[in-house]
Amino acid sequence: MALLGTVKRPAAALSPLPFWPFLAGVLLGLLFVIATRMPFRWFLLLFLGSLVLATSLAFGNQKTYYLTFLAAALPIGVDINIAFHPSTVSHSTYGYLVRLSYIPLIILYGMWFLHCVTNKSPLKLSTTGFWPLSGFLVSACLSVFSARNFLFGTFDLFALTVSVLLFVYAASDIREVREVRLVLFVLLSTVALQGVLALGQHLTGSTLGLEFFGAGRSLQSAAGLETLTRVGGTLGHPNSLALFLDLLVPLSFSLIFCPMRPGAKLLVIASTILGLAGLAVTLSRGGTIAVGLSLLVILFVHWGTRVGFLRSGLAVATVSISLLVLVLGTPNPIQTRFLKNDYGTASGRTAHMQVAFNMVRAHPFFGVGLNNYTETAQFYDNTPERIITLWNSPVHNLPLFIAGETGLIGLGFLIFFLLTVLRALLPALRCPDPFLAASGLGLFMGVLAYLLHVQVDYTNWPHFGILWFLLGLAVSVGRLAATTANTHTEGI
Repeated sequence: MALLGTVKRPAAALSPLPFWPFLAGVLLGLLFVIATRMPFRWFLLLFLGSLVLATSLAFGNQKTYYLTFLAAALPIGVDINIAFHPSTVSHSTYGYLVRLSYIPLIILYGMWFLHCVTNKSPLKLSTTGFWPLSGFLVSACLSVFSARNFLFGTFDLFALTVSVLLFVYAASDIREVREVRLVLFVLLSTVALQGVLALGQHLTGSTLGLEFFGAGRSLQSAAGLETLTRVGGTLGHPNSLALFLDLLVPLSFSLIFCPMRPGAKLLVIASTILGLAGLAVTLSRGGTIAVGLSLLVILFVHWGTRVGFLRSGLAVATVSISLLVLVLGTPNPIQTRFLKNDYGTASGRTAHMQVAFNMVRAHPFFGVGLNNYTETAQFYDNTPERIITLWNSPVHNLPLFIAGETGLIGLGFLIFFLLTVLRALLPALRCPDPFLAASGLGLFMGVLAYLLHVQVDYTNWPHFGILWFLLGLAVSVGRLAATTANTHTEGI
């Protein structure tokens, strides 16, 4: 019996061990033991996956961690090739490529679904572009079933499916301005990094030992019917790096005009300068012209809102003429690439377009099948120089390339989808929030720069995840701008 005025204290209980970290540690240990007995590629995949999971335990906001990882991994070419099939046909996909960026994407989807289940809330999928994108996927599937090489068609169909999942996630589950700021901060950091790597490759004449991260094994690249030394960062081909910078340099340049903290301002300025330097050493004429025009339009819009569009137009014209005289009037690699040596690209690309037209005429509805262009191009080559024998490459025109592989029906659906995404960005262009307005203008002009560049260049579009992710981000920015009323958000 307890004494009056005293309280009986319960016996001290042992504090329970944290269950989930303990279980995760056991599972990771078992996976590591299993992985050591597997082929290297599977060991690498499990090791990277376990490393990502273990590192995430140190962060409080798991979505922020994996979203950061996803944005940072998009330009990194670390991948595993499953069901690899050797082929003598160039510019084809030889297996199911599982990329580093797939790890955070899968986990983000899992967290999204789990959040909806535990909170008993509906899965809020963005419907922007749903029908044209669905039509395009159906056309792509039908093209694979009718393709000459069905297996090779499934390789690109797998990559396209993952790219569509990237778009859907970015369009649906990036729902806050702070998440947009986070993604842009990471993406602009990758632009600065790619610029530094490209300059390092150019100055040293080497790949800097970055083959594991996606760099090409040689700086010697084909330019039409000739070869020359060009750099590609960790995106492999110089044109892939140029297309990456097409999408993001206009975005970083537009954000320069947005009010933000000094540290963030320094980042966007450095990203723009290093991105332009990296673009210059890719020696991509299409990228240089596309980005140059997009930056002039962005400059015209931002100056026009401050000093009037007439004065802005005169100022932009003066800047344009000065840059043309400086770049084309003085000896430099860009001047040489534009004015002194075509490297046979004009004649070669014209002949390739003839092959593509022949292919579309023969298969107007569903094309020759995904990943089957270069394998079947020889059957449609009636050019005098037999261009496919000399230069076996897809046509350097994205609409013709897509029409050749998925038919005119697939091309029509894709064009409708892209127009729908650009239309979804229009509220951001009129948004009173300076951050969303600058981001929207940069994304809009970045996509236009990319679309202009691919009129004269080749891109492995089903695998180009950064494009699909930015299209989804554009939808999210447009949606946020449409629901924002007279607010002012600080920049990144």
